[in-house]
Amino acid sequence: MKIKFLKSICFVSIFLLVICWTVVDVVAQQDPAQVETVQTSDAGVKGSHFTYSPQGRRDPFKTLIQEKQKIVKKGKGRAEKLKGPLEKFELSQYRLIALMVVKGVPRAMVKAPDGKSYTVKVGEYIGMNDGIVKNIETKIVGTDENGMRIEKSPDRIVVEEAGVDSYTGSETKENRYIVM
Repeated sequence: MKIKFLKSICFVSIFLLVICWTVVDVVAQQDPAQVETVQTSDAGVKGSHFTYSPQGRRDPFKTLIQEKQKIVKKGKGRAEKLKGPLEKFELSQYRLIALMVVKGVPRAMVKAPDGKSYTVKVGEYIGMNDGIVKNIETKIVGTDENGMRIEKSPDRIVVEEAGVDSYTGSETKENRYIVM
């Protein structure tokens, strides 16, 4: 019985010692410049102190929903923050895998040089030179005057890309294609 009592006293004393060390470490780590001391005057208790540290806490008076900041472009092209994973590689490095129509909207699946596949639709950016997907064209098959089957247009993605005219030096827009 005495041994159990001594063990429980030893356990409680070690527990209190650990708590005291934790409190001392927390107080030692606080920056005295940021700690505000507020004295409260309760009717029965005189001189009791309350310490509040705003460190690591959100300001309760600021809104949770922040407005988007406008990003300023540096030089030519889109801002780096706005660029997606499709704008990491040159347009010629992409390969067309499949074409599909989802809820009436044509989409194309392309494979990037890093081995990942992406789905693109009209209006999305692709390529390093600010290319925009202008059209997704499906294969058009027809017949000639001899009745032979001919392919008029292959499956392809039409991308309008910014370029520089080598003769005049002015910026031009040219259509490039991603094909199977």
